[in-house]
Amino acid sequence: MPDKNYIYAVSIIIGTSVGAGIFGLPYVASKSGFFLFVVLILILGFIMLILHLMYAEITLRTKNKGRLAGYCGKYLGKNGKRIATIITLVALYGNMLAFIIIGGNFLNAIFFPYFGGNEFMYSILMALFISAGVYISLRMVSFIELLMVTFLFVTIFGVIFKGSFFVNTGNLLTYDLTQSFLPFGAILFSVGALSAIPELEHIMKKDQKRIKSAIITGSVITIAIYILFVAVILGITGSNTSEEALSGLSMVIRNGIVTLGFIFGVFAISTSFLIVGINLKEMFWYDYHLSEKKSWALACLVPLFIFILGFRDFITVISIAGSVTGGFAGILIIVSFYKAKKMGDLKPIYEIKISRILTIFMITILFLGVIHQFVYRG
Repeated sequence: MPDKNYIYAVSIIIGTSVGAGIFGLPYVASKSGFFLFVVLILILGFIMLILHLMYAEITLRTKNKGRLAGYCGKYLGKNGKRIATIITLVALYGNMLAFIIIGGNFLNAIFFPYFGGNEFMYSILMALFISAGVYISLRMVSFIELLMVTFLFVTIFGVIFKGSFFVNTGNLLTYDLTQSFLPFGAILFSVGALSAIPELEHIMKKDQKRIKSAIITGSVITIAIYILFVAVILGITGSNTSEEALSGLSMVIRNGIVTLGFIFGVFAISTSFLIVGINLKEMFWYDYHLSEKKSWALACLVPLFIFILGFRDFITVISIAGSVTGGFAGILIIVSFYKAKKMGDLKPIYEIKISRILTIFMITILFLGVIHQFVYRG
């Protein structure tokens, strides 16, 4: 039977992954076609799972703990640390910006009928509220993560169950081969839980041999949730799928299911926002030795300022953030992984063996995806 810490570990993987990105997936799937989307999410989900396992092994091999920038500094030198820092900042700020955008959208949908206001105001309120939560201890964050993931399961399967009665299977049969790679960035944004990996060593410090199992379990559950969610939303709204899924859904279904979806969205985003914010704060704190207050300010106030400046296109933000995180960061992790096997300080509780063919395949897919994303968005 899984113990409390194992459940916390799985929850933190799911909670970090299932955030704002899930709401962009039905839209990009509507452009490529459902089955092309499923093929791509299975491939990218597998690649990201391997990257998670690689990153976890890097942390277990390293005596002085940190975050991606610190590990790249140790194994790839100063230039590696600089590149990793830039990539991490763009990726995590992109994540937090996406949370602010979509969080305001959902809070407005929930509270506007009662209190008025607008999406901009609710985005600011959510950013300030969750930023305060970045001060919460790891133990409290783990407990809150478990509660939120529990609520996530209840609500998302409620949406899936009730929505399934409105599904038109014909909406799942269309496809466009010219758009088959369009979901790349949004998928990588959604399946990535790199921010959570360094936390697992702390959560499971008494049972580290099960970290590998927790990563696999959390990753598989996450992908299953995404496929079911996209199938239901796309099956209902088809070509009318909105960029954040639920507005389009509300045009077809006018009952409590949409409100439930908005509430689920707020909780899902909150879990990811907390973990990403803590990871970013600790990067400044551990890897660059800034004070805790300065680290918090850089982690939480910078994305809020970017939002205020006017960067508010949800799909563009998650696509670029996903490409940077899963693409460039993934390649850095692969290189650091092989360096850590030779230069690591400690013998890890588990080791994974990756064939050269699989490594080349992963790097090729990640690199092509990044190129496609920037060419497409450019």
